[in-house]
Amino acid sequence: MKQQNEPADRTSEKPAAIDFHAPEFNVVDDLNDWAAGCQSYEPLGDVITADMRHQMERRCNRPVEVPDEDAAARRENDVKSALPGSQDETPPLTVVSHGRTLIIDTDARRAEECAARLDSQGLQCTAVLTKAGTMPGQGYWGPLRADSLSVSGAFGGFSATAVVNGVRKPLAIMFADKDLSFDLVLDLQPEPSYAGELLPMGYYASWRDPSGLEGVLGELPQMRGRFVKPQFTAFLAGRCIHDRSRKRKCRCCIDVCPFGAIESLDRKINVNPYVCQGCGACALACPTNAVVLLEPSRRDLLEAVHRIVQAGWEDRDQPPALFISDREDPGEAADDRLIHFTAAQIGHVSLELLLAALVSGAGTISVACGSQNPAGICKAVERQVQMAGAVLQGLGMQADVVRFSGDGNIESARPVLPVCPPSRDALVAADKRTGVRLAVQYLYEQSGAKQPVLPMPEGSPFGTVAVDPVRCTLCMACAVACPAGALMAGGDTPRLTFVESRCHQCGLCRDSCPEQAMRLEPRILCDPAAVENPVVLREVEPFRCVVCGAPFATQAIVNRMQEKLTGHWMYANERQRKRLQMCHICRTRDALKSEDRKTWMP
Repeated sequence: MKQQNEPADRTSEKPAAIDFHAPEFNVVDDLNDWAAGCQSYEPLGDVITADMRHQMERRCNRPVEVPDEDAAARRENDVKSALPGSQDETPPLTVVSHGRTLIIDTDARRAEECAARLDSQGLQCTAVLTKAGTMPGQGYWGPLRADSLSVSGAFGGFSATAVVNGVRKPLAIMFADKDLSFDLVLDLQPEPSYAGELLPMGYYASWRDPSGLEGVLGELPQMRGRFVKPQFTAFLAGRCIHDRSRKRKCRCCIDVCPFGAIESLDRKINVNPYVCQGCGACALACPTNAVVLLEPSRRDLLEAVHRIVQAGWEDRDQPPALFISDREDPGEAADDRLIHFTAAQIGHVSLELLLAALVSGAGTISVACGSQNPAGICKAVERQVQMAGAVLQGLGMQADVVRFSGDGNIESARPVLPVCPPSRDALVAADKRTGVRLAVQYLYEQSGAKQPVLPMPEGSPFGTVAVDPVRCTLCMACAVACPAGALMAGGDTPRLTFVESRCHQCGLCRDSCPEQAMRLEPRILCDPAAVENPVVLREVEPFRCVVCGAPFATQAIVNRMQEKLTGHWMYANERQRKRLQMCHICRTRDALKSEDRKTWMP
């Protein structure tokens, strides 16, 4: 998978100025000559305090980025540059299969017959009998026996772990071959041993159709050779929030993947492209669009749904009713207004695709997710339908124009006037979020709605944040935590600004706020200017040092420090407590001149 490159070495960057960075505040005196990033400096008297040493190391080795309104945009462009522009730029994977086949069965005679037949056709078979059922014939044949077996991996690289007498051991250890792996798996048990919810390519479980065993045995010998596998997704590490919060880890993509292709390694998300089968569930579940679907591309999906909706208008006096499923045969569809869009995977049905169908002129949309799909994928698709319904409801339209069926059946289509005149211009966008906003903007303009704020369900990746002015101290922890640059520090003044178009409602700002002053408000704002322009959420006057008058914090932060340190032995008298209202220079100077330093210095 293509990942965003790590930032270059920053040790050569010049350290930023301290505190608020405005020219009027950057006054260099005889006490802070170390702020220029020097490696040698004049000591303050005979003492270099721990605070001064800490500040020097931080300034020299970990320069602080000066906040500005264009910084987030530059980061976004850096992330986008890591995204392939077309499928041709993403090289396919090569899978080599030598025909090593693992046979798992509860019937020794059947396993022996299958192994003998496949061996005669050039496959190298290894049989394992489990105790999931009776084992007739076990007296005359001696394959490996195990209590149970767990298989993981994908075509060309399956691995298995057996449980024998309660002890769990990899088959590679049991066969004394550390490089043992299997290209193919033939699983004849009542329940398959694959660790994922869905079976990948190369894993054959004929128990679902006993009569199809003959076809499977005929197909397995053809699964040798060199195969080309596309890379279905691209992972943008710069957008991932998996391990950015101390309170919770985002596991949306890990939990929804039915093949076990996504895992957390060294506190980072790792996607195995060989195991990935392109179901698209991770792209639906990711709140920050860190997973991008490459095969099929979003452009191909949007163009396909536009063509089929436009074709549905031919020879009809009513808007076409669109039925979306992952089945080639939609079943009984007597209504001639019903048109069927077959998705390669039901997980490809996103909010952008649904809105694109409405913009193209669909009258109703029914999305069917059959029982063959895991519950996690069905839930993710249903959430996309709910968000599309919320958009329509916010525009004053009927929310049930877009419907979801969890049993895979077709709901009866009914005549509905077009949501809006068909358009193709609203479908042209560089990325998924922009595509959703363009489609919503077009629907808003055509609907005549007067309210530009569309409430969205909880957890939607669009919205704003609200700040409690009583609790907020402008510590800027939220701006540091925001992965998309939606929240930004003011720079020269204590100010918190917000750009709504960048917000994914990931909740990191809320989790990182020590005062619990942040609140998420999911919504879509139908005002292009307002959604792109920075908005000031909170701004206060800086608190100035009571000795030299230099600004160094906010009044709320000073009050918070005084509250937290009440009763602390280092701030027992009035002079010590007054140091909390001083900048770090005056605070250090006063502490060194005070007689009470003898109580805490050797």
